[in-house]
Amino acid sequence: MLIVQKFHSIHEIDPEFIPNIEVLLQEDVASFATLVQRHDGAPEGNVFTYFLFFGPTQNAPIGFAQLCLKPVPAHDLLPWHKRLAFWDKSHQHWKQVTWEIGDGSSGMCVFDPRFARSGRDKIQELIKEYEARPDVVGEELYCIKGLQDFHLSMTNEIKWSKEIFVLEPLSKAFKNYQDYLGSLVPDVRKQIKESWKELHKNSEIELGDYPSPLDTPKTLPIPAEQLEVWAKWGAQVLTFEKDLQVLGCLLVLKGKNGNIFFEPFPFEPEGEVLVDDELYTQYALLKFFEMPDARKCHLMKFGSKLVFEEREDLKFFQSQGFQLKTVVRQFQSRLKELEQPL
Repeated sequence: MLIVQKFHSIHEIDPEFIPNIEVLLQEDVASFATLVQRHDGAPEGNVFTYFLFFGPTQNAPIGFAQLCLKPVPAHDLLPWHKRLAFWDKSHQHWKQVTWEIGDGSSGMCVFDPRFARSGRDKIQELIKEYEARPDVVGEELYCIKGLQDFHLSMTNEIKWSKEIFVLEPLSKAFKNYQDYLGSLVPDVRKQIKESWKELHKNSEIELGDYPSPLDTPKTLPIPAEQLEVWAKWGAQVLTFEKDLQVLGCLLVLKGKNGNIFFEPFPFEPEGEVLVDDELYTQYALLKFFEMPDARKCHLMKFGSKLVFEEREDLKFFQSQGFQLKTVVRQFQSRLKELEQPL
């Protein structure tokens, strides 16, 4: 039997639990700070609940889940004749419950594998609890296909589902970057090598590597406040530089147990690009293979994993060794006017 502890703000979670949460989410986020940033930057009106799960003999969390209650814009959904019933105020409190960790690319929950079955049962109980609330008129789940199987059971529901494709990490299966390049198919390997050659010989672009964001060139077009936040996270920064100008950079975050997260920030104007998109990925991999404790290389965008609506769009990354997973968005609604999730 699992014990559940609820928190209605991420800032209420006991600091002693944070290291264990980071281990549970080690392949999803670089640090707990990522979740805090998403919580603090959420749209006004969104209310979060965080669930920590404990085993009968554990003092540390063995599972983590998250939901968000979003206000439903009833005035935009109600037909005119229902809006005339001014005495009925129930629609002012309508909510959609969305079960997702972070942006949903990690699914709706994570458990220590030893507690996967009991964790699944407990989550299903919580789903039913929220379905019973009169103010909840819609619910949305993000489930990892093949790993998370949860059911919605609203009555008179509108049903909607969609698959999205999440870029998964590249594992360190080779001793060095050269061996990694040698493992790629000839066409991809040739293209990458030619891009590096063009970068160094013809464009005369230099690679920068800064242990702290505060050590980066003054010409880096990132606000000082953001650099200070990165520094607090223990980040480092990789750059592409030419003639004292920074053409782009990569944020590098070291997560738990060898999980390394890279996020590219290109600064060149569209149509005048000297650094191809693929070189941001390759510079990340070059650095990744140089890091002795690194095990998995993750790519991010806007602080989250890369998500695609079409499977074909991942081929570029798959050809370079990255994996993918499928996340299913499920949605049900009690309102015929609310046909898709907010």
